Formats: sequence, C-alpha cells, structure tokens
Amino acid sequence: MDNLETLNAPVIADSKKSKKKLFVILVITILGLGGAGYWYVMIYQPTQYAKAIFALEAEIQTYGAQSGQPQFRWRYDYDTALNALDKHEAFSVQFKKEIEALNPPLFNQEMKELRENLLFFGGEFTGGVNNGRKTIAFVKDAIEIYKIFYPESTIIQETLSPEIRKPPSVLPRAQPYDLAALFGQWKSMLGSAKPYADRMFNQEPVNLGDNNFTDMKSLWEEIYNATKTVLPAIESKFGPSFPIQSLPSLTELEKTIPGAASIDKIDEFLSKLESVIIRGSAEGIFQSAVFSQSPDSQSRSQSMNESFKKLKEKYSK
Repeated sequence: MDNLETLNAPVIADSKKSKKKLFVILVITILGLGGAGYWYVMIYQPTQYAKAIFALEAEIQTYGAQSGQPQFRWRYDYDTALNALDKHEAFSVQFKKEIEALNPPLFNQEMKELRENLLFFGGEFTGGVNNGRKTIAFVKDAIEIYKIFYPESTIIQETLSPEIRKPPSVLPRAQPYDLAALFGQWKSMLGSAKPYADRMFNQEPVNLGDNNFTDMKSLWEEIYNATKTVLPAIESKFGPSFPIQSLPSLTELEKTIPGAASIDKIDEFLSKLESVIIRGSAEGIFQSAVFSQSPDSQSRSQSMNESFKKLKEKYSK
C-alpha cells in the first residue's frame, strides 16, 4: 500500500503543477488583453481623433485662405454676396459631414464636447447662410417697394450698379388734383407694391435689427386694408371730383370714417423700409450670415478654442 502511494505521488504533483501553469498563462493572457484594450481606448483612439481634428482645423484654415473676403463692387452687390454664400454653404455641408463621421473616444468627455461644439457651428454655418439669403431677398423687395413711391431718390440710385445709375429727374411727379386722381394713384402704387410685400411678410420673421419684422408687417396690413374700406368711404362722402386741398386731415376724418388715420401711416412704413435698405448692404449681410454674434456662439467658440489648445499641447508634439 505504501509503495502504491509512493508511485502515485509524482503523478499528483505533476497534475498540480500543470493546473498552476495553465492558471498563470490564463492570468497573463487576460492581463495582456486588458492592457491592449486600455492602450487602444485611452491612448490610440484619442491620438487618432486628435489627428483627425487637426486635419479639420487645417481644412478650415485652407478654405479661409482660398476664399478670402468677397470683393463687392458696390454697396448693394447682392450677386457677389449670394455667390459667396453658396460657396460657404457647400464647404459647411461637407465640413459637417466630416465631423459627423468622427467618433470621439468612449471615455474622453472633452473630445465629445469638442465634437458637439463643432457640430453646433456646422449647423450655425448652414443656418447663417439661409438667413443671409432670406435677408437679401427681403431687402431687394423693400427696394422695389420704395422705388414705387420714390423712384428718383438717391437711396434707390445707390442700390443700382454704377454702370446703370442715372442723375435724378428734374421733373417732379405730377400731383393729383381731385380725389379720383389721388385714389387712382394710391391704389396703383399699393397694387404694384403688394406682390413684393406678400413675399416679404408671408414667411418666418427675418432678423431686421431695430426694424421689427412684426411691426412692419402690421403696418403694411393696416395700410393696405384701409385702402379697401377707407378710400371708398371718403370718395362716397365727398365725391370723386372733390379737390384734395379742401379735404379735411386724415385725423379729422377718423372721427367719422374709422381707419382713415391708417392711410397716413404710409410715411412711417416707408421710413422703416428706408432704414432696412440703408442697413442692408451686401457686405453687412454676408458678414452677419458667416460670423454669428449670438451669446451661445461666443461661449461655444471660447470653449472650442480652449479644447483645441489642450489637444495641441498634448498631441501635436
């Protein structure tokens, strides 16, 4: 019996050694895989992501250097502005696609925030271009309406290309004598202005600075609607051949003809149009479309610049 146990002892010892060796190999393998995973997630991925971000930054710089500042031929050179906006939009769309294709490292919150900020600006670029186009269309329609009422004004002349400008006419517009002529002229001008006004105001509000879109729209509707009710009432009361010089003031007429005072608001409306035109330079609209000044944009821009700085300090060595 003792001899049997003595014979089996080496076998049992070898078995224990084999199991121990397998365990050690398994542990080393697990640790090795864990180490490789750590290296990939915490070192390799961030490094590659930083390189991709640096490539995007270089792409932006190259685009800025190549596109430069549009060369506007005169203050209202909207064709040049629209062409520049088209190019800017094409770049912005491609740039946003490249950002969306990037997957930030799983455990790197700062890189995730940087991607979110870049996507935000990609959307801002596209939104700014659309707003720029809408503003240009709005100002161009405002010019057409203003031209109907003041065709020879210096403001209208300045909106034209230098090649087609002409000196103002020395002949003043013929002034109507009676109500029939006055109302005929009034209806003709408002009728000509209506297609432009419809296009201007039958849309989402356009950012006009101090000239509130909603206020201008309300003014136009009030004036236009008054022509359909007030003018017939005045003509019915006084007759079509009644001399204009003998007509009471619109404020006085308001006492018996509700809405008469609204007719007088055309000067306020045209004054607002004039302000929109003066402020609506092609270069100014382009700059506002491309360089957002919103508080959110400024905050994100600062955060993004700080992230770029940290990335360069860590990964551009």
